[in-house]
Amino acid sequence: MKTVTFLLAIVATIFLIGFAPSGDLNNGIAAGMGNISSKLILPDVMNNVNILEQNETGSFTRTVNLDSFPLFTGYPQHISGQSFEGGIVCNMDADPELEIVYGIGFTVQAWNLDGSAVPGWPKTVSSYAVEGAPAFGDIDGDGQGEIVVTNHGLTSGGFIYAFKRDGSNVTGFPITHGYSSRTPVLADLNGDGAMEIIVNKRLYPVGEVWVYRGNGTVYPGWPKSIGHVPASSAAVGDITGDGVPEIIAESYTALYAWKANGDSLPGFPFFITGGAVNSYSSPVLADLDRDGYREVVFGTHISGGGGIVFVLKKDGTQLSGWPLSTGQWIYGPPAVGYIDADSVLDVAVGDQVLSGTPADYLYAWNANGVALQGFPVGPINAINNQVALGDLDNDNQTELMIDDNTTAGIYLAYKRNGAPLNGWPITLTGTTFFNMPCLTDINRDGILDIVGAAREGSSSFSTNVYLWNTGITYNWTRLTIPVWQYNNQHDGVYGRPALVDVKELAPAIVSDFRLDQNFPNPFNPTTKIKYSLSFQERAGVRSTHVLLKVYDLLGRQVATLVNEAQAPGSHEVTWDATGVGSGVYFYKLEVAGFTATKKLLILR
Repeated sequence: MKTVTFLLAIVATIFLIGFAPSGDLNNGIAAGMGNISSKLILPDVMNNVNILEQNETGSFTRTVNLDSFPLFTGYPQHISGQSFEGGIVCNMDADPELEIVYGIGFTVQAWNLDGSAVPGWPKTVSSYAVEGAPAFGDIDGDGQGEIVVTNHGLTSGGFIYAFKRDGSNVTGFPITHGYSSRTPVLADLNGDGAMEIIVNKRLYPVGEVWVYRGNGTVYPGWPKSIGHVPASSAAVGDITGDGVPEIIAESYTALYAWKANGDSLPGFPFFITGGAVNSYSSPVLADLDRDGYREVVFGTHISGGGGIVFVLKKDGTQLSGWPLSTGQWIYGPPAVGYIDADSVLDVAVGDQVLSGTPADYLYAWNANGVALQGFPVGPINAINNQVALGDLDNDNQTELMIDDNTTAGIYLAYKRNGAPLNGWPITLTGTTFFNMPCLTDINRDGILDIVGAAREGSSSFSTNVYLWNTGITYNWTRLTIPVWQYNNQHDGVYGRPALVDVKELAPAIVSDFRLDQNFPNPFNPTTKIKYSLSFQERAGVRSTHVLLKVYDLLGRQVATLVNEAQAPGSHEVTWDATGVGSGVYFYKLEVAGFTATKKLLILR
């Protein structure tokens, strides 16, 4: 917060000598406060200022705390409608900067770093408002990510939309699906490099889980019936250790698990005990007991008060030390990551109850069910979303960031010992109700940026989307949950955070260079990569330096396959990925100013 302190000193000096604040100041901390470039600013003794603003309903005042992080120019964005479960950041064009995507009301918005709309956006959806967060992933196998959203009516009706990055519809979409609640989930179920779309369907008093291919057709073996209405988005990941993802979904009264082909896993469905039911708390998949298999972690609520966190093994039995109780209802998915300083995974969750005074708590336990030192934290206001986990103060430790569901409009943050984080909260206009932030480096300058949103209004709603520059080093090694359900596909799998460095770009079209798709793909443990170099006539040289490297989803280098001068012609290299974990990776060719990137999949 040194930058903020320095700027506040400037504000005080400007006021004393009688000059208006500088443009730089207004582009920083004062951004988003309205047209104040010709006004004097004097904060109160707690560094709050009183701002008069206008919206579609008239004038109103709000209090802004100048200790909050500086805003990027062009933010906040003010859009009619509500947003649920937050937005995402992804690469929507050919530049290195990331873009912000939100589903708000009847629109899907996409903004550049400066707040301008990405070409081809926003997009409007028909009949019903978007409810959950957008999902981003390659659903049609073209090497580009697509945006997927759902909407639904009050009791029936609804569509699934899929847009290319330029805003055009993916072939086969929109789909007239019916009532699908919450956020769509994307996952590659058959290892062909194209992701499927996993959604639910409400058919009161029962429901279904559906899987669609990227061309809009139904995936073989689906849909599957569930005994009550759907309760949340699914989680999709390998829990049986066979290298193939399973689909885990909730009804109001039970938790289901199927293989990719629709066969039910032994031990499921798991019918909830203790009088608890499911709503909104999507499952999370993580290997808590380090036995080589992921467990299923999910939160519930009890009619009359209280919540329960369950942890199920791959056979539907409960993990020792669980379940554990909370004082109020649980709506947010559990947050799994390394919170304290040991080598044991931890689970954090917040509870919520409608109350005029703080009555809720932030809980954190280790994998054995033992409460972490300093937890639970509270009483605080209701937490409806998943807890974001990341290094927020450059101490190389994990902090916890939560939504605070009051009209004050704040995000709160706590250290691993439960102490409030210095320099927080972040202030917004409206309430952060069900709006999870994104932790990112949007302009790739090595500094942590935060995207957040708040809803304002009582009968008609609007959403304010913010982009803050924290001035803190971007520590991707401690970025565990940067977006709702871990990544832009929202699959709920611990250990698969959002893509932050290597861009999914289409191969560059250059007549005398080419990078081919690896074969076989997926593979285990070896694959071949072919590429062509035909630069001799054009460049007048006999060879040039070639780099061919493999990166993981975080942009970390996994392997260097070629690092030498090579002659023109066709080349082939074999990569032995023994010792490298299953998952999606990127291989990148760099030669004579030419760059091309493609995906590959290791499937154990």
